[in-house]
Amino acid sequence: MGATTVAKAAGPGQAPGRLRLPFNKGAMSNALMAGPMVLLMLAGYVLPGLLMLSVSLGGSLGSWPFQSPIEFGQYQKIFASSYYWGVMGFTLLVSIGVAVLNAFLAYPVALFLARSRSRWNGLCFLITFTPLAVGMNMLTMGWLVMLGKNGVINAVIQGLGISQEPLPLIYGLGAVVAGLAHISFTFMVLPLESVLRGVNPTLELASRSLGASRWKTFLTVTLPLSWEGLAAGMLIVFMQSCGAFVIPLLLGGSSTIMLPVSIWEQMTVANDRASGAALAMMLTFVAMVALVLQLRYFNVLKEPSKT
Repeated sequence: MGATTVAKAAGPGQAPGRLRLPFNKGAMSNALMAGPMVLLMLAGYVLPGLLMLSVSLGGSLGSWPFQSPIEFGQYQKIFASSYYWGVMGFTLLVSIGVAVLNAFLAYPVALFLARSRSRWNGLCFLITFTPLAVGMNMLTMGWLVMLGKNGVINAVIQGLGISQEPLPLIYGLGAVVAGLAHISFTFMVLPLESVLRGVNPTLELASRSLGASRWKTFLTVTLPLSWEGLAAGMLIVFMQSCGAFVIPLLLGGSSTIMLPVSIWEQMTVANDRASGAALAMMLTFVAMVALVLQLRYFNVLKEPSKT
């Protein structure tokens, strides 16, 4: 236990007692251990974010933040452009769609991993975590091979006689959604499996013993108890999809421009770094709003009823 502050009351004609300052070795050691991570966050996230915000407000790239007069012209141009509103809306719709799709795909897998004692459990774990080991670039190349005109899927379709010509499977919305769902699937399974493993199976058995069907037991017992993990996974997938660059760039076409690709175009092709920085700040704002809403929603759910 750390030392506590002690102060002696001085009586008439007596010198005041010494005041011992508190010192907690545990708190000091925790602060020292957290120091490197705090410095990394400041250097890797906070400072670049301030620099990007400064550039979006009229500052020059590479200078100290907010040395130039603040201008909002880039934001006014973006808000007045229907093209950027379309890109933002498309990015949000695709990200939400990928999150919902992954929720449906990952829930049975997470439930199997949390409850099953099958010999196939290890293989299922291996397949689930493969995207993390392979990486986004290799997965994107794999989808290019699978969906190309001379790819595996078109070869199977033509071999079965379903179509004589190769189908346009790549460079479209379907390819982007498939790639994003694949790369973020693991991040949907992880929080779900962790929460489902903590749900007591006897609660489901009690529901079944009282006459509830499997489907009703799932809707009234399993799903509500695992909702926090489901929402956390959907938030992670949503943020990953909003910030994805390689998959929309390589698998999407001219009609599937997402916000990170638009930022890259402004920074490199158009050489308009101020507009690119403003779009990047808008993307950051969307991600932070999603995070705050998710945390606020679950804080409300966790509050005990006052009635």
